[in-house]
Amino acid sequence: MIMRAEANPKPPRNIWPREGRWLHAGIAFGVTWQLWSSLWMEPNWKHANYSSIGGILFSLHSWIGLMTVLFILWQWLWIASEPQIRREIFPWRGPWAPILADARTLLRARLPPTGPRCGLAGLMHGLGLLAVTCTGVIGSVIFFFLPQSGTPPGDTLHILVPVHEFLGTVVWVYWIGHVGMAALHAWQGEPIWGIFRPMD
Repeated sequence: MIMRAEANPKPPRNIWPREGRWLHAGIAFGVTWQLWSSLWMEPNWKHANYSSIGGILFSLHSWIGLMTVLFILWQWLWIASEPQIRREIFPWRGPWAPILADARTLLRARLPPTGPRCGLAGLMHGLGLLAVTCTGVIGSVIFFFLPQSGTPPGDTLHILVPVHEFLGTVVWVYWIGHVGMAALHAWQGEPIWGIFRPMD
């Protein structure tokens, strides 16, 4: 079964707003790095050698994570200032018709149109942003409670680290789905890669 994209009207030079493109670039890089570095890093409470690959990756994971949280906070400020963006990614009060239409389109093995619009993709972006935000905020709290010199973590970390790891798994699921859908749109010739050109 081959998915085909719904026909879009001829898009402008870049269909995504510039600020959105900068935010997407920063968050996409940060989240991707955080996910992949987490596979090989070694936290300092496990007596990691900071000159080892695992120790270096843990340090980079910590600092890039903090920078990613800054992009996430910037994203929330942008959302707060743009009612249309709020309606697209947090349609709690509707409109639900575009979301249901997109779901029916997928059930017919076709891809909904790309671009900033109300629909299933916007809702999924909103849910993904919530997962990334919770993961990043908890990671930041862990950073500031982090014991030094290999000291075992205290009670706070014993609670927060498993939550952070669980949310990381949720973000992995979102990341795989997000990248997979982007690849499908690109395969169908949709102008999906414009969101990675912040200077347009």
